[in-house]
Amino acid sequence: MRASRSVTLLLAINVIAATTMHAQGTNQVRVRLQMPDGTAISGALVALLDARDSVVAEGLSTEAGTRTLRAPTGAYRLRVRRIGYLPYVSSGVTVPHEGEVVLRIESPRVALQGIVVNSKSHCTRSDPDARPLATVWEEIDKALKSSQLTLDDLAGIGRARIYRKEVASNGAVISADTNVFQIGDRRPFGAIDPESLARNGYVIGDEQKGWHYFAPDDVVLLSEQFANTHCFRLVREPSRPGEIGVSFEPAPQRKLADVEGVLWVDEATSELREIVFHFANAKAFSRFGAGGFTHFRRMASGSWIVDAWELSAPRLELRQSQGSGLPGLLVSIGRIDNGGGILDNTRPNFK
Repeated sequence: MRASRSVTLLLAINVIAATTMHAQGTNQVRVRLQMPDGTAISGALVALLDARDSVVAEGLSTEAGTRTLRAPTGAYRLRVRRIGYLPYVSSGVTVPHEGEVVLRIESPRVALQGIVVNSKSHCTRSDPDARPLATVWEEIDKALKSSQLTLDDLAGIGRARIYRKEVASNGAVISADTNVFQIGDRRPFGAIDPESLARNGYVIGDEQKGWHYFAPDDVVLLSEQFANTHCFRLVREPSRPGEIGVSFEPAPQRKLADVEGVLWVDEATSELREIVFHFANAKAFSRFGAGGFTHFRRMASGSWIVDAWELSAPRLELRQSQGSGLPGLLVSIGRIDNGGGILDNTRPNFK
């Protein structure tokens, strides 16, 4: 019996989010971000904060350094977050506001090279004893949030592709299918509800019926559900010089099929480079090393997109021992690779 025949793939990977977040209301304020010398600051997260420091509206600054935010009438402050720098918070500003609010920003850089890594794991990202972890996660948060707000850059790209490939255990390609499509103005890959993943797990099924399996995307990684069900710690590896990682794994009390892995950040630039993961508590999927990766790319405007991703799962066969009365043996007979990413003139032929 081929257990892999009924394996179904449902991905939770997002290449980009389709819309910019706007608060309800028709009033607006136009913000222009500049360095002290007048150079425009692009790709920064600009947010309106209310009296409780809650985000009312947020968006990315354009290549010209501008962002228009909409919010109900009231008094706010403007927060600016850009990768590699400490946050900047302005004095009070009222909405609606006539003309532009010009912010000349000179923020200290974030220093990741000097962070000391230890083996302690924190089962909440807000642990007060985890200041170094919080520093690295803040840079990850900026990139993931930026990828949700990135849309304008797609005008220069326009196309994406998804693929599915079945490979035998000897490496021979059994079947391959590729679909190239226009991205348009909405997400090319749908997100899975984080609450559903926290409740039901990341792998559903068994050897007899096949599996549905899910990967974490930016929505999931930023969710409270993910933070509440995973433990985090800082890591470095000799194979990734110049990078620091935030590893994640299921909390000890969590027994559902889940994911564990590392988000890798460039120490010099504070830029999120890659997420690698595999399945945990997932029986056959864990035994046979199912997992995947997501690559990120910074655009010329300073915003972020998912450049490429892949999720690889085993092709499994349940072999019965004739006449022995023993249960069947589950063996790997290859793998199934599902992936995709952005197509453009600079990288038309990624894997």
